[in-house]
Amino acid sequence: MANLAPTQVEQLQSIGAYLRQVRQEQGVSLEVLASQIFIRPALLQAMETGRSEQLPEPVFIQGFIRRYAEALGLDGKAISQEFKVNPVEVLPTPELVTPVPGNGVRSPEPELRPEPRPEIHPVEKPQYAPYTTSPRRSALPLWLGLGAAILALGAGVWALVGRNPAPSTAEDPPEITTELPSATDPLAEPPQSAAPLEPIEPETQPTLEAPIVVTASLSDRAWLSVVADGENVYEGTPEDGYEETWTAQDSLVFRTGNAGGVSLSINGDEPVVLGESGVVKTLTLTPNSNAETVQAAE
Repeated sequence: MANLAPTQVEQLQSIGAYLRQVRQEQGVSLEVLASQIFIRPALLQAMETGRSEQLPEPVFIQGFIRRYAEALGLDGKAISQEFKVNPVEVLPTPELVTPVPGNGVRSPEPELRPEPRPEIHPVEKPQYAPYTTSPRRSALPLWLGLGAAILALGAGVWALVGRNPAPSTAEDPPEITTELPSATDPLAEPPQSAAPLEPIEPETQPTLEAPIVVTASLSDRAWLSVVADGENVYEGTPEDGYEETWTAQDSLVFRTGNAGGVSLSINGDEPVVLGESGVVKTLTLTPNSNAETVQAAE
């Protein structure tokens, strides 16, 4: 039951009378119009006559007015804005009223001077020294020097043994053998084992992380309203095949004018049809809500 202010009641009566007059001039019955916009005839009749005690909250009334007017070919958005959801009486702010002295002369207003803007200094781009690779040193001089040293050592030993020959009974001196690098590839380097490649993990799609996650899927055209944490995040009448997900921290109020055309998935549960076609349904969801919450609300 809607609890409307007196100004809202006057606005509803004026808009309802106008819409009823246009409907009658076009020769459209209330039942036919109700089946087109998925609103019960009793609610449309209460809206035309201004009986607020039979209507839901003001946000629903504004949505009904818009759908009613659009079905008649009128500007539904402009007409629905004439009904204020939250009427606010505008009063003058004391700070904006300039006091008038007793002599009737208004005191001069203080001069407003613009605040100086801070200076913006451009950020210099750092300069980087170009990267250069040092040339690889060849291993050929090292091998040549090592071979020359070995030859000199062998020549010295041979000269020493040749000048002082050992007696015939003495054992022959052991042969001195040295291993030289392979003549076929003097610059060859020992093979290096290749490091194993680390497996690349596939990228995963980001998931919605919130205490309340609600996904709506439409099988028929339906009016929807979603209020997340006190903020109206969606309101419209999408067609069948529409699917959308909303999140909230503390509470999420989900409303629809055609419960039979909406399937709702709450916090990862399986989708559940909200009710019968043409039925208005309102759900207040929390982090502890699930599919059983929808079934219990029927």
